[in-house]
Amino acid sequence: AAADAAIVVNATPVGMDGAASPLPGAHFGAGQVVIDLLYHPAVTPLLERAEADGATVANGLGMLVHQAAHAFTHWTGVEAPVAAMAAAARRGIEERSSRAH
Repeated sequence: AAADAAIVVNATPVGMDGAASPLPGAHFGAGQVVIDLLYHPAVTPLLERAEADGATVANGLGMLVHQAAHAFTHWTGVEAPVAAMAAAARRGIEERSSRAH
């Protein structure tokens, strides 16, 4: 079914270990969008496979940052510094990845 979908979204924790995929053996193609809401690792097995098959891919970091920005603005009344938050999130993930290896 994934091969026929225009958009495939993984909203499960499967793939956080960097080894498993929620859709083992699935094939994707150009014109498809595959989103894995995980953000660590930045490239999950699902995204790696989808990108190799020619699909457009995205991880969940953007969603995480924009949810945090919305909450920041809601609770403080101050416009969230989205670019700074995104940069800090990327740095944090890079640091976490370097400690794991």
